[in-house]
Amino acid sequence: MKPKIILPALAAIIVIAACLMIALGHRQQNVLKPSIHGSTPVPAKTFIVHGTIRNVDVANGILRIAHEEIPNYMPAMTMPFTVKDPALLNGLATGDSVQFELAITDNDSWISHIEKLPSSEGIPSSANASTASPQEREAECLQSGEAVPDFQLVDQDGKPVRLSDFRGKAVVLTFIYTRCPLPNFCRLMSKNFAELEQRLSKEFSGKYHLLSITMDPDFDRPEVLKDYASRYDARASDWSFATGTADQIKSVASLVGLYYARENGLITHDLRTALIGPDGRLVHLWKSNVWTPYEVQRMVRETLTGNRDVATR
Repeated sequence: MKPKIILPALAAIIVIAACLMIALGHRQQNVLKPSIHGSTPVPAKTFIVHGTIRNVDVANGILRIAHEEIPNYMPAMTMPFTVKDPALLNGLATGDSVQFELAITDNDSWISHIEKLPSSEGIPSSANASTASPQEREAECLQSGEAVPDFQLVDQDGKPVRLSDFRGKAVVLTFIYTRCPLPNFCRLMSKNFAELEQRLSKEFSGKYHLLSITMDPDFDRPEVLKDYASRYDARASDWSFATGTADQIKSVASLVGLYYARENGLITHDLRTALIGPDGRLVHLWKSNVWTPYEVQRMVRETLTGNRDVATR
């Protein structure tokens, strides 16, 4: 090959190789470049809120706060908020005026920062006050092993539903309301029940029943509950959504020490989930949102079979 031909050919090969190396380098950088958010989920929304502490629950990491309106999200009311960092609870007490940052994602909400304020900057101490203390409600509620009194409500089909209808089955009972704004309260209870229904239907078909009772009977009429049930693919044979008169709901809620009250069109409340055995006696009462479907499934298994061996998930 003549030199005049060889030199341009070599030059062309070098240019092509260089271009390929540059392109490969860019591709590797794009593949290896980490997410700008890293591995920590970024809250979808954060709000700065003022309020007054009504109760400090260190054991469960919960602050009940009477708070001001959260524009475009929640009216002024009293709500229990999760605090994931126990250090944030240090030095806080009932009656403290606070400013806190509320972080909210599609599936969770929590106080990410909190600081005390001069008392004049909080919600007046008389506002949104509870008529019964947590200690008083605790003293009045059923204890494990006690028989749960029968009660009658109305299900999502408008039919009467009684606790005694499920005698001989394990009953898991919780409280919700369809307009609840916080993702880790009523919506979490319903999501957990949906998973629990799938688990129990495979292991104990026909031997259990789930019961979700609304705290908002004025709004959550049977047709509203029926639509709500469809969001979770609930099977009416295994999972009932119940409403009733205000007095009927209050009577059932008092059995498990549930606090709830209407404020500015919504419901301020805490959480209760109960397991009732086939004999109609209370087996266990969960008083927060930290339980898992697997945990309840295991306890249902123990209740129905007496087998305490831990099965695989």
